[in-house]
Amino acid sequence: MRLPRFSVAFVIAAGMLLTGCFDKFTALVFFPHSQFVTIADVNLRSGQDDESSVVARLPKGTVVDPIGQSGSECNECWRVSAPQGIGWVYTYFLAPLPITD
Repeated sequence: MRLPRFSVAFVIAAGMLLTGCFDKFTALVFFPHSQFVTIADVNLRSGQDDESSVVARLPKGTVVDPIGQSGSECNECWRVSAPQGIGWVYTYFLAPLPITD
């Protein structure tokens, strides 16, 4: 059985996101023009820390575009653009949106 061509890259990227070790450079290498999706309900925050005000609540499955980053290698958060607004989300709550043919 042949796996879809995006499967290997998707699995690698998903694993890196789940461990929190996924930076913007890696995202651009694996998915240069990709969107990401929230894997749980998550707060979109005005700043990079947990004390920042909540801009919006993103439901699981919300598609976002990364537009910036901050943090150390394995404690990363991204500035994202979502339908609900622009703000910060921890990469732990994001997964690459699968590419379909």
